[in-house]
Amino acid sequence: MQPNTDQWGQPIQPAPQPAPEPMLIGSPQPAGVGGGMVLQGGRPTQMMGFIDSVKSVLMNNFANFEGRASRSEFWWFALFIFIAGIPLGMIDGMLFGWEIGDPMWISNIFTLTAFLPNLALSVRRTHDHNHSGWWLLVPFAILYFALAEGEAVPNAYGPVPTNVLAQ
Repeated sequence: MQPNTDQWGQPIQPAPQPAPEPMLIGSPQPAGVGGGMVLQGGRPTQMMGFIDSVKSVLMNNFANFEGRASRSEFWWFALFIFIAGIPLGMIDGMLFGWEIGDPMWISNIFTLTAFLPNLALSVRRTHDHNHSGWWLLVPFAILYFALAEGEAVPNAYGPVPTNVLAQ
């Protein structure tokens, strides 16, 4: 008898393997399936990247206070603000001096320009938790909303963020 053949000399076909489940990012969320509760992968199904986050906030949602924003969108944009502020601060220091009280014109203009999209993003992040944007006035509320995963189901503020840019 040859290897990989049955008792009649016919080749043995490997058993078909089921397609692997797509890997979801986030913590498991309960989902009602067939009357019972079954753990299902977290949401959204993919994380928004750095470039997509900046494009989403600055081009698509510059002053959009409606809808929801995912954690990845929020934190990638926060990283963008931080990274952009470093060279702008250095340029201000080289042009206007390094002493306390010296003008920081370029950094101040950037901060004022980034304020509105950052505020809109923060409000949309609170909407992801099904709360009003007015919660941002509560001390440390934005820290909770920024760190905690939002609701895995559509809520009063819109559907679950997809983390995909609209074409």
